[in-house]
Amino acid sequence: MAKSNRAETAARAAQLRAEAARKDRQRTQVIAASVAVVVVVIAVVLGIVISNRPKDAPAASGGAAALATLEKLPASLFDQAPAPTPEQAPAKLQGGTALTQDGKPKVLYVGAEYCPFCAMERWALIGALSRFGTFIGVTETTSSSDDVHPNTPTFSFKDAKYTSDAVAFEAVETQDRNKQPLQTLDGENLALFQKFNPGGGIPWITYGGTHATDGATVDANAFEGKTYDQIIAGIQDPTSDIGKTVTPAINMITAQICDQTKGQPANVCTSQGVSSASVLLKR
Repeated sequence: MAKSNRAETAARAAQLRAEAARKDRQRTQVIAASVAVVVVVIAVVLGIVISNRPKDAPAASGGAAALATLEKLPASLFDQAPAPTPEQAPAKLQGGTALTQDGKPKVLYVGAEYCPFCAMERWALIGALSRFGTFIGVTETTSSSDDVHPNTPTFSFKDAKYTSDAVAFEAVETQDRNKQPLQTLDGENLALFQKFNPGGGIPWITYGGTHATDGATVDANAFEGKTYDQIIAGIQDPTSDIGKTVTPAINMITAQICDQTKGQPANVCTSQGVSSASVLLKR
């Protein structure tokens, strides 16, 4: 009888252990299923967030890398550039007088962060001025999302500082990307802007107070839908649509500045691309 009881007890214990093991497996399966559901939910939420992310948000790494490349473009690239068109040449200001700062000819840029044509022109302006000096504080942005050529990748001069032995540069970004007031155009700068640009169009850039451009000097269509990486890659290829318009514009701006600096620095101002562009200035 004792043996029978021991056998029953052992059997019962075995049964309990099996039941416990079965419940453990069930708990494990439930936990695994719950984790799988959570993972799926997270994936769905992330997918929704990514798909709804504003398309006009610029890629920080792309913009920073593009700016670094733009500021260090080799002289050989500009010598391979197509010749500028007459429309890219700054116009002579009738009655304009020399504009200087710290004894150097001054380039004055007036624009706005929302402005798509300012966005395009900054690429050429930075490329040209970087041949004479150094920028710090230039930041990346895009033009307005609700204007023509929306979300054009570009840079802002709002916090920029420029250093050069040959030329001075001042920029006034009058409105931000949302068309809210940003920087104030006043004093001598305002007087020049009102006198020679009564229509108030931007971008407006005067070179030394004697010449100026009103509007972009690059082809807007070449920038349509392009990213930072695509724009800088195009600028580095003189045969691309962007290269055919931006590199000649850089040479033309450079030539105009060289005219103000009396040909300094010589290695820039006597280069093949700049010399070719200078011919248009003398017509």
